[in-house]
Amino acid sequence: MTIKRFVATLIISLLMLKSLSVKGADTTEREVRLLIGAVAASHCDFNRNGRQHTAEEAAAHLELKYARAGKHVDSAEEFITQLASSSSFTGKPYLMSCGGGTLPAGDWMVDALEQIRARTHSLDRSTVSG
Repeated sequence: MTIKRFVATLIISLLMLKSLSVKGADTTEREVRLLIGAVAASHCDFNRNGRQHTAEEAAAHLELKYARAGKHVDSAEEFITQLASSSSFTGKPYLMSCGGGTLPAGDWMVDALEQIRARTHSLDRSTVSG
């Protein structure tokens, strides 16, 4: 392989990797936005550091955390574990109370993410086939 061919192959490979990285970032951004929207629409109470907040307040807080530190997460799972599950100041886990039951916000969001992905996958399949 000549130097020119090697350099051309390297450049094409790097461009492809960058393209895949951008697509991954788009997916992360979309899934995080859908997760925050799911929190807002949940009508659940959100306990943060011992204080109750509405679902809309929780979503606004998560949006703020994502705006400040979102560049450090590479997936919706990282958003959940690194930003949305507990207080970065106290370390206390966030809790969601929905319909009489309370569970860690991280667990709630993992379930919500699975539902988002199932709906997205189902929509993608219907778009391809129809």
